[in-house]
Amino acid sequence: MKAYTIYPLILFFLLAVNVKAEVRERIYLQTDKQVYLSGEHLWMKLYLTDDQGKPTTFSKVGYVELTDGSLTPLQVKLDIADGTGDGWMELPSHLPSGYYRLIAYTRWMENEGEPVYFHKTIGIVNTYRVDRSIPTDTIIAFPAQSSLPSSEGGVSATTSQPAYRTRTQGELRLSGLPANLHSLAVSIAGSEFIPLPEEMTISRWNEQLPSLPKPEQNKANLLLPEYEGHIIQGRIVDTQTDEPAKEGVFALIGYAGDDIRVFGGQVDDQANVSFYTDRITGKRQLGVSTYATNDSTYRVDIQSPFVAHPTVKMPGFIINPAWEEQLVQRSIGVQTLYSFTYDSISRTELSDPFFQWKPDVTYLLDEYTRFAQMREMFIEFIPSLTFRTVDGVRRLSVILDNFSPGNSLALLDGVPIMDHNILYNYDPRLLKRVDIYRTPFYFGGQRFEGIASFTSFRNDHPGLTSTPATRLIDYEGTQAHRRFYSPSYTQDNEVENKFIPDYRHTLLWQPNVQTNGQSSVTIPFNTSDFTGTFRVTVEGLTEDGKIVRAVVPFSCFRHWDTRKIY
Repeated sequence: MKAYTIYPLILFFLLAVNVKAEVRERIYLQTDKQVYLSGEHLWMKLYLTDDQGKPTTFSKVGYVELTDGSLTPLQVKLDIADGTGDGWMELPSHLPSGYYRLIAYTRWMENEGEPVYFHKTIGIVNTYRVDRSIPTDTIIAFPAQSSLPSSEGGVSATTSQPAYRTRTQGELRLSGLPANLHSLAVSIAGSEFIPLPEEMTISRWNEQLPSLPKPEQNKANLLLPEYEGHIIQGRIVDTQTDEPAKEGVFALIGYAGDDIRVFGGQVDDQANVSFYTDRITGKRQLGVSTYATNDSTYRVDIQSPFVAHPTVKMPGFIINPAWEEQLVQRSIGVQTLYSFTYDSISRTELSDPFFQWKPDVTYLLDEYTRFAQMREMFIEFIPSLTFRTVDGVRRLSVILDNFSPGNSLALLDGVPIMDHNILYNYDPRLLKRVDIYRTPFYFGGQRFEGIASFTSFRNDHPGLTSTPATRLIDYEGTQAHRRFYSPSYTQDNEVENKFIPDYRHTLLWQPNVQTNGQSSVTIPFNTSDFTGTFRVTVEGLTEDGKIVRAVVPFSCFRHWDTRKIY
């Protein structure tokens, strides 16, 4: 970040101070369905509101966890934009059958605690193994999910036909949509035959809002909201004594890759460090580096952003033998679908570059004579870089426009390298490119006169290993966006998809329906090879917090089946 980019951060802190006592956040989490098989994808949409149910845009990151009441096998972070976010969970094939709870919250909600978090019960059935600990019975204690048509908020949903053949394009028409609609999501999935202790809908969640407690926040220890992006927290400790660091220690983090994503740490008087990040998606290797004004060596211990939840006893799960045929069909469908279309199902979209500035000069090293030492390479054809010794410490410096060497930032595949001896002894034959930036930049309030960015052939920083001052850890940022896979069965591409099995149990997941202020929209969808009853679920919120919801069923039968199914 250049010098002028530090001011929005100051504004952020001023804003956070002013809203501490006023803002209270709540979350509703919509899913594509409520019963899954181990190995399936769970699709979700997050709505961020205040404690009155009105949409808010305060926090920019939401946390969602899947727990069985004691263990938490899955945790994800979702980017929130304009008060909504969407994402997915890939349910591991080893998850045992049972009822699970989805818990959603923001960092700002942590100041109020567990009672205000969103909780939703879902069912998961593992068809890959026999679990003798789960009882088998024909008596179901919970009511089955209703598939009767219903609507709230004046909106109505209708399908172009009450029944469709397999592999057919249908249409869903939504009418009566309010002009002040804030956000709307639509799912179409097979109706569930497995009962749930409760079916959480946006209407039921809204009814519960007034009864949620409003605990007093401890203003002395308030967690700051993630108003701009994910905050990575840690603690700086002395590697020799494991004691908290004293004054004069700074920290940087950088995401490994072919672009520059570096963030400086804000350190308090207890040696706690916070890195205010932005647009860091997916699982990557994170380089955490420290540098000190004394002779000691320090490290940063990164802390998990997720909270510990109290143990909750989940309802007992009973397998009904009547489910066997349907479960076998769905299990075969999941395995077949993933075998043929996993690449399409799992494709994620690339995030936009974080660092927008172009280098002042770039050296593609294969265009020059290769040297075995970095110092020789600088002398021969990179005059903008030099090694110099300051107080007995070797430093890599960028020669600035005024021809003076500066306190420069050195990066290897995006990882900050504070011990420049590592670069001095690095083999330049492993590098593909060197980018040089000659202007000052600020990261976490620390000024660097220029940047020297070294990029290897595979962006995997070969030969670089973790040291106390530069630790390499795997860290998962917010989720990269993943588009829902749905083949089209229009006449133009009917032949193309003819021989590919299609066993989608969820036919449509559209988390952000664009209405453009219109009162009605038409949404196309395509049926799969599954037959039976499907359920359309429409949920959303208006700008003033009114509920929009509609449910409508339809049937699907095979091409050769001439019976009418309604």
